[in-house]
Amino acid sequence: MDPDTILETERLTLRRFTDTDADAELVFELDSDPEVMRYIGPFTLPSVAAYRQRIRDVWLPQYTHLGRGCLATFEKASRAFVGWFFVRPSPAYMFAAEAGWTRSSDLELGYRLRRSAWGRGLATEASATLVRLALADPEVTCVVAAALITNRASWRVMEKVGMTHVRDFAIPGYADPRVMYAACRDGCNPPGV
Repeated sequence: MDPDTILETERLTLRRFTDTDADAELVFELDSDPEVMRYIGPFTLPSVAAYRQRIRDVWLPQYTHLGRGCLATFEKASRAFVGWFFVRPSPAYMFAAEAGWTRSSDLELGYRLRRSAWGRGLATEASATLVRLALADPEVTCVVAAALITNRASWRVMEKVGMTHVRDFAIPGYADPRVMYAACRDGCNPPGV
């Protein structure tokens, strides 16, 4: 295993991002694909330097536990960058108020993959590992995730990793609602329920 790797699945390695231009370029390129951003919105940053700053200021401080924070993800066989996955406290979600994600004991699962990685089960493979790892922490009550209701591929990943549909909720500036899914520790209710 590569010394920078913090998690492995059958086909993937996941590692922490670094505040280098090389890592910033990977994310800048990913977010520059309009199809990748189709269900996310116009949230791209203007330059590689801005992405490097985001990595430094937002992502690096999130690396407090194994499997937490935004993780650069690569295929083992080709070493090609496929995208990122994150597990972070759910109140960090930009629409946490609308989702009802106020408990710091709940973690949010998120992911963004290059088109070349779509439809190959990679999102499910990494997400299943991250959800399992998060719920192994006795301080975590639930793992939650949200996607636009029109992004069927994303919420199918949530279902495949054992998350259950909780509800739909509206967000400002979007015609379509978001779906919310959760996987909770026994005896814990999803947020907002």
